[in-house]
Amino acid sequence: MLNEGKDSDTRWGRASRALRHPEYRRFFLAQVPLLIGTWIHSIALGWLMWRLSNSPWMLGVLAVCELGPTLLLSPFTGTIIDRVNLRLLLLSLQAGYVALVGVLIVFTFNEAISTELLVIITLGLGVLAAFDNPARQVFVAELVGLDDLRNAIALNSMLFNLARLIGPAIGGTVVALAGESWCFVIKALTYLPMLFVLFRMRPPLRPPGTPQSFFADIMEGFTFVHRHPHMGRLLILVAACSFCSVPYFYFLPALVRDMLGQNADAAGLLMSLTGLGAMVAGLTLTVRDRVEQFEIFPAWSSVALGLVLIGMGFSGTYWVTAVLALPLGLAILSQNLASNTLLQHFAPPALRGRIMAMYAMVLLGVVPLGSLITGLAGDWLGMPVTFVAGGALCAATGLAFAWAPRRVRP
Repeated sequence: MLNEGKDSDTRWGRASRALRHPEYRRFFLAQVPLLIGTWIHSIALGWLMWRLSNSPWMLGVLAVCELGPTLLLSPFTGTIIDRVNLRLLLLSLQAGYVALVGVLIVFTFNEAISTELLVIITLGLGVLAAFDNPARQVFVAELVGLDDLRNAIALNSMLFNLARLIGPAIGGTVVALAGESWCFVIKALTYLPMLFVLFRMRPPLRPPGTPQSFFADIMEGFTFVHRHPHMGRLLILVAACSFCSVPYFYFLPALVRDMLGQNADAAGLLMSLTGLGAMVAGLTLTVRDRVEQFEIFPAWSSVALGLVLIGMGFSGTYWVTAVLALPLGLAILSQNLASNTLLQHFAPPALRGRIMAMYAMVLLGVVPLGSLITGLAGDWLGMPVTFVAGGALCAATGLAFAWAPRRVRP
């Protein structure tokens, strides 16, 4: 019994070792309400646009505004992140989020919101997100160091998906009972703990970089990826999986109402089930100590994701889709977490901002293109065919990656 207790303590210590860093621990805890609020906001935003427009195309336009800046600005944001004080940058970004969400609150409560204004506000949030997503990842790496980086990435992913498990269900319920406006109020309040933590935080000083022109810094990141083909293939695989999963994550209202005949609370439950599957993947990967243990996950998780999407395309009933939502979450989180870990581990610290900006570009930046294509395909061919086609492409890309050389170390 004593040995069993010791083994349990050892497993817990391995699974949470990044939390021994005080600054990271505070940052981690501040993310809990913020990420839950993000998912509440996401459900409300998509449902509001669907209510205003009743168009898959407009859901695609909304995704373009939310994530298009990540695609267009990533070469610049990564270089800026590698040059500036990250704490001050993150503070400024959180303040910007609060201001824009505040505008959204005022117009929705006054019933003055329109599709055009919703697009403009979402575009502003997308510009902030183009900086925020890679900056957070680099900031975490600087707080914990390389030895605990893999564990910190896994913990962050677990937290993100725990929020996905809780947030959409709350968001769907609040939309159904009180309307989208109160979801945006909750979102604004969730920024306060992060603002407080960042204001008081004193992270380690960054080593000075080698002075060179801004354009030379941009090209340095692309040159590094070009010289290490496996990193480039990882980025391509992430892009393919992100592109193919667009019909589920960004057209959930259309899936729930048109394919399954359900309402907003059902959409929240589906997203929560996806988060539960992702939590299982996160728990599995937090205890892995060696980077080599992550190499198998990107390719085969992509194949599994493709098969699940095909199953969703053929499913016409809610309970079948709900069952498939669990392995979908497991597959997408395994793929993203393993790819993120491999890229961050082998990226030189001075280039980590640029590499993570590229990762954000292929993970999130391809979504606008995927959203436009999915919106058109959904209107012309129907959402079931769109799901099946995306799943087939995802599975084929995963198989191609699995047969490629596996050497990952630059």
